[in-house]
Amino acid sequence: MTKAKAIVLSFEQFAEGCGRSDGMTLNASDDYHKQYLRLDADGKANWEMRYVTNYIVGYTDSRKTMPSMTLKQAIDAFGKKRTERSRNEELAVNAGKAKFRYHISRPEKSSGKKPVVRFTAEQRTACDNALASFPATKLADQIKMLRAYLATLEAQ
Repeated sequence: MTKAKAIVLSFEQFAEGCGRSDGMTLNASDDYHKQYLRLDADGKANWEMRYVTNYIVGYTDSRKTMPSMTLKQAIDAFGKKRTERSRNEELAVNAGKAKFRYHISRPEKSSGKKPVVRFTAEQRTACDNALASFPATKLADQIKMLRAYLATLEAQ
């Protein structure tokens, strides 16, 4: 048996290969993304669990620094809270969820801005009157009462 020659890639060639691979898998996942969009909330959660747990099996099997996980172990790791997972489980679950977002769910990009809430003059007057009528002397108590009052207004 002859010894195999190592393939030497430059950093740039490696990066290009990673990009090419990501582009091909993203194109291949288009149909799954379209199917995912038609699912209800339970179906979407099921798809995420199935994708991430199967991803974990492949991910941990190919990592030299991480012990392989069976599908049952991956399902168990996925079902744990973040603080209950081992370091390796957390790395694998996070990697799977990131790839799920990239390939399947593809959430819309957020601008990071929160919507501005504008109150009408009548709403401001109602809040001022409500605050004035509260017998509480502590600001924290007034805030709690004001929030409760605003919740009743929203319910109307």
